[in-house]
Amino acid sequence: MPDAGLSLSPDAMRSRALETLASLVGGTFWEKMRIEAAARIIVTARRVALLAETEALGGPPPAGVILPIAARWDAGAMTANEFAETLETAEVVAILEEAPAWAETVWGQQTQLSEREKARLLHRL
Repeated sequence: MPDAGLSLSPDAMRSRALETLASLVGGTFWEKMRIEAAARIIVTARRVALLAETEALGGPPPAGVILPIAARWDAGAMTANEFAETLETAEVVAILEEAPAWAETVWGQQTQLSEREKARLLHRL
């Protein structure tokens, strides 16, 4: 299990702790978390789209805002986080709002996975 940076030197731990505290106090913490979450969803959407093209998933990914936004990301030019930072606030909000239902639909299409395998994957969370 990762140590969450608890084995860092005291100076490194202090630096990381103060950076996070400053972002909480300064009001930027949650926006950073939203951008990171949107970036993870974008990466996942691109993977899902690529897998769907090869029929490696149980069906086509659902329509909505996530796939079109993810398709605009040039992975060779910038990281997903950098791309997410360029999005309009409304786009980030739309991604985050749509993601649970989108993921549930994609997850439900995974008929090639047994219920036991699905339970194992969910338990790992």
